[in-house]
Amino acid sequence: MSHMKRYLIYFFVIAFLATSVNAKELKSGYRGFFEWDNHLTRYDEWIPGNGATYYYTGISTSHGYQITPYIFAGAGLAIDYCGRDESLQMPLFLKLRTEQRFGRFTPFADLRGGYTLSDGDRWNLSPTIGYRFDWGRKVALNIGVGATVDFREVEIYDVCLDESTGYWTLSHAGQDIRSKLLFTFRVGIDF
Repeated sequence: MSHMKRYLIYFFVIAFLATSVNAKELKSGYRGFFEWDNHLTRYDEWIPGNGATYYYTGISTSHGYQITPYIFAGAGLAIDYCGRDESLQMPLFLKLRTEQRFGRFTPFADLRGGYTLSDGDRWNLSPTIGYRFDWGRKVALNIGVGATVDFREVEIYDVCLDESTGYWTLSHAGQDIRSKLLFTFRVGIDF
């Protein structure tokens, strides 16, 4: 089956589910999430313009309290892996989420912000928007897209020519904060 036919089938299945499920109002109390995370970005490798695409995939879980039918607050942990550079990232984050009901239509917006426990010192921020499909009394499917911005502190070095020896030397010039934007796609359940 071609990719285009597959995407059309996915689109029609999602459209059918969106029109055939009734949104249920959320009640105050404990709420948990289990999600499959995907991030895609492009890094320049040594020479500007000579880039490579990096794909990170992993799982995350977050738990917290449904404050009102529209507001959730909690915390979570993700484990993401990139096969290209064999790196493992473990962001620990706080999560805020809002859901609105418009008849059968239940869109959501959430915001994750936290600190990565591995792969260097990193802060990250990840807003996502999406749709919640009710599966029953207590379980729902969530599909969302968004972005993740990683902020990393990096060491800066100057390359200098030592005129007395004729050799190039490196000298530490300080630190700087760099950011990287990643496209984010998440699929998961809440319970």
